[in-house]
Amino acid sequence: MKKYVCAIALAGVTLPGTAHAGEAYLGVSGGAQFAENSNNQGEFTADVAATPDWGAIPSGTSLAWATDFETGYHMGLHLGYEFDSGFRTEIEVFYGRNDVDSHANLAAGGAVIDGVDVAVLTRGAPDAANPTVGAVIADGQGSLKTMGVFLNGFYDFEAGGGFSPYVGAGIGLNGVAVKYMPSGVPVADDTKSSFSWQLMAGGTFDLSDNAEIYGQLTYRGMERVDIPLTLLPADLGVKSNQTIASLGLRFKL
Repeated sequence: MKKYVCAIALAGVTLPGTAHAGEAYLGVSGGAQFAENSNNQGEFTADVAATPDWGAIPSGTSLAWATDFETGYHMGLHLGYEFDSGFRTEIEVFYGRNDVDSHANLAAGGAVIDGVDVAVLTRGAPDAANPTVGAVIADGQGSLKTMGVFLNGFYDFEAGGGFSPYVGAGIGLNGVAVKYMPSGVPVADDTKSSFSWQLMAGGTFDLSDNAEIYGQLTYRGMERVDIPLTLLPADLGVKSNQTIASLGLRFKL
């Protein structure tokens, strides 16, 4: 993590930054966050003992399933500086959340077990009244929360009439909080940090000499984070890039 912080600090020193002459600004933004499906991949970290009904699961056996997310929300706070060259630098602090829609295709050792009695996971006795693994995980309760800080660089194009389209890019640290509770059963609940990057494009319209409104589309990528499971002795790699459509206000300081 220390090397990421150093990289951000170095970028802050070397990036120039936007379109008006030497002005600092404070901004707020909010919008919809669309999280890509996470193809969760991991492995068992300890042996799961055999029972009279189920075979043993050796440590190192692969574990995977897919998670779909609902449309969520995103909020940001921005502190930046505009240069007369058209460049702009900015520190962004953000929070976003997407609730889990469903899980599917749980595989152990490469074999999908959605149709198997859920007792294979709980190590209980099979019973005709028990639901299948697939039925249990399809009830996708839980959430994916992201929070962190980015250093962004932008270039604003003066189009006239108080309108300025722009493009930008950023790097930062992303805290990823994963909570998986299919059918109310706690499976994962942990937070890990991830190096992240983002690309932005948008347009700004001047409301007055000191205020402007903008719309922005952001694509944010993140490293996979390894989350320890609570139901099983296993770690699971979770990754969900996001597309964010937001509106915001900036105020000159």
